[in-house]
Parts: sequence; structure tokens; C-alpha cells
Amino acid sequence: MKVLILAGGDSSERDVSLHSGEAMCKAVRRLGHEVRALDPATGQSLLDGGGHFALAEAAKTDFRSLAVDAAALLRALAAPDLRDVDIVLLALHGGTGEDGTIQCLLDLAGVRYTGSGMRASAIAMDKALTKRLVSTAGVPTPPFALVRAGQGRSTDEDEARIRGQFDLPAIVKPNASGSTVGLTRLESWDGLPRAIAQAAQESPEVLIEKYIRGRELTVAVLDGEPLPVVEIRPKKGLYDYEAKYTKGMSEYLAPAPVPDAVRDRLQAEAAAAYRLLGCEGLVRVDYMMAADGSCWFLELNTLPGMTELSLSPMAARAVGIDFPQLIDRIMSSALKKARRRRG
Repeated sequence: MKVLILAGGDSSERDVSLHSGEAMCKAVRRLGHEVRALDPATGQSLLDGGGHFALAEAAKTDFRSLAVDAAALLRALAAPDLRDVDIVLLALHGGTGEDGTIQCLLDLAGVRYTGSGMRASAIAMDKALTKRLVSTAGVPTPPFALVRAGQGRSTDEDEARIRGQFDLPAIVKPNASGSTVGLTRLESWDGLPRAIAQAAQESPEVLIEKYIRGRELTVAVLDGEPLPVVEIRPKKGLYDYEAKYTKGMSEYLAPAPVPDAVRDRLQAEAAAAYRLLGCEGLVRVDYMMAADGSCWFLELNTLPGMTELSLSPMAARAVGIDFPQLIDRIMSSALKKARRRRG
């Protein structure tokens, strides 16, 4: 089978995407497939002359200088050397790679691809909308508010409203971003304008959320079936970008040492959120578990990280699914999806 990996992209998660792409490239080759790799933000191949994933070279490009060109991507997908690709394996994270834009373009091009479609991708990228939807299904989520930061700044009215609505500490983060980029745990109201401005660099809408002190838990869902719960124990207390992607900065427990009732509930809720949003393939659902045992839905990621430190592959390994097998399952799911849509 001929597989095209899309990695890189124009978001602040570009570096993570490139590492996911490199890992996927190796797995696809181990599965015996022919692999190609393309950066949709540049239209350039991600493989060097020897056919190896050119991670170091691609990482030199700053995401701030890039923008996905829809016409260029469509031209690339229609190019003679890509016309016979059997499936596109998405290794994109954040931005137009995860918000439904790329998915829409691939649908228009008639190309089969992995992961959720345009609708589910767009919904899940909007954290506030996702929280509203899952709460209607009885899934608890921390109280939150939205601020639209005009020109990256909040108004005095917005700040007064937030002060009246939340106790400290609180979480301030972009409403449409991932990898905890732009996230602040707010300890003092003096830092509110700066926290909003930082989050607004990633998303014009900024989410302020009640901080739940407790244990970080996550559930990956593959083809509608939940994998084991994973617990994350960051060494410095907050699971931010550094804690996620720096070796030794977090401890991971898979499966998580939680009571059976908590495990069953989180797996059921994650699978329900998967169905509610209309997801496909592999997703990851993040939670916080408070000291009293209550669990709180945070967000759903339709293209979770696939690096050596990523949580979904870790959950899969806990049930005997190694990384190449996981990639094979993701691709098989996409092929089945394409057949269902045709039939």
C-alpha cells in the first residue's frame, strides 16, 4: 500500500507534528508499505534523498512564517507522483491540520485519510463548544468562561467579569489550540491581562476555566473502544508543554492506579464523547480527578500526539498493541470509513 504522511503544518504544534510524522514513517515502513511524506505548509517532501524522514531540516522552519495554501495542497495531492496514494496518514496537530480545514480539502480531493472528518475535527478544536456538548450528555466539566481578546487584549469589563466568576487559581488557555501552548495557571489577578494576551496569540477566543487540583488522567479511544486509563504525574505540578515533551519531566502510569469504578466511568464517558462528536479512528480525552474522587472532562483531541512520549501509544501498549500495530489499526479504520461512505 502507498501511504502519504502529512506532517509539520502551520501551527505552534509544528515541532510535535514533525516528531509524530517521523515515528509514523518508521512504523509504516516496518509494516511493509511504501511511504511518502509531505509538509502541507510548504508543499515540500519531508523525505531526504535517501528516503529518510528529514526531521532536522524541516524543524528549521518557524511555524510563524508559514500558512497552509489550500490551492497548493490540492495541486500537490493531484500531482502525478501522489495520484496513486492509497491513504493519507495525518500526523498534523493543531491549526488547519486539526480544525477540519485539511480534512475538508482531502474530502474535496477524494483522498482517503485517517482520523475524524471535518465536522468532528472542527467541533473538538473548539474547547468551549465541546464542553457544552458533553455536559448535555451528563459529563461533568469545570465551569468556564470565554473572552474574545480584541487585538490580543482583554477589556476591563472582561477582566472584572472573570474576577467575579472565578476563584484562584484558575486556568487560562486558548480555546482552539493544543499541547498546552499558551496555557497559564493563574495565581494572582495581576497576571490576568498577560495570561489572556499569551493565550490570544494562539486563539482569538480565550478560555478561563476553574482549576481542578488533583490527578491528570487521559483515555484514548480507538474505533469507539476505550483503551486503558493513563495517569500523568508531572514533576513540577503542571502538565505544560515542557512537562509533555521533555524526557524525565513527567511520570506515566498505564494503566492508571484508579478504582475500577473510576476506570469504568472514564472509559464509558470517553467513548460517549467520541460518539457524540462523531469521531473516527483514534482520539484522546483528557480529565482531572479531584481529591474527592470526582472526575472532570477537559477536552478531546482528534489527532493526539504520536511521539515516543505520547499518551495514546502508551495506552495501546498496555493492552499489547505496539506502535506499528496501532498505526495499522488507524489506517484500517480509515479504509473501512471510506468503504462505508462509498456504500
